[in-house]
Amino acid sequence: MRLWNPVARAFSYWQRHGVAATLHRAWLGLGRAVGGNGLVLFSCDLAMLPARKNGPTDGLEFERKTREAELNSRDREQIVNFWNPDVTGRQITERFGKEASLWLARADGQLAGYGWTLVGDTMEPHYVSLGREDVHLFDFLVFPDFRRRGINPTLVIHILEQLAGEGRKRAFIEAAEWNRAQLSSLRRTPFQKLGWARKGGLLGRERVVWAGQEL
Repeated sequence: MRLWNPVARAFSYWQRHGVAATLHRAWLGLGRAVGGNGLVLFSCDLAMLPARKNGPTDGLEFERKTREAELNSRDREQIVNFWNPDVTGRQITERFGKEASLWLARADGQLAGYGWTLVGDTMEPHYVSLGREDVHLFDFLVFPDFRRRGINPTLVIHILEQLAGEGRKRAFIEAAEWNRAQLSSLRRTPFQKLGWARKGGLLGRERVVWAGQEL
């Protein structure tokens, strides 16, 4: 059963998304296994947010959902069915229940990607203590048909601009050390590298490393 479940999930993913997307997912899984669970942490001082430069993907449309009832059935189905419907559906309910916001990016009228934000807290224990006006950005995804178009950094920049306009103070986000695509994407945003983190360590203690020093 333990073997069959991953095989069944992989087969289901292949049926929904095709060979190319499945191979890409497998490659990411391999990178995760080889690269470990290290994270690169980023922060952004929203008061110092630079003026935005127009780019080739500025024609995107953005929407913000603050309640689960605002998410239409078509968008929900696309998000939930992309990988693991049971887990993703439960996460959506939990996140909206904690007053997180879901940000959607549309290209040519189609849902191209999304990301989540939560003010003053994180869904899981984090490496940085957030203030009441700080924001955590997490779980960003661009669907396969829309990748390599700069959608992720454009969505991130849009979110940062909106948060700055609301008077929020700082924004935080992280990316796995092995996820080169996400790290490259974040370099195209106002986020600045804050440090490195790795789960585990002595007695399971989590730690943050900054310039070679433990914080």
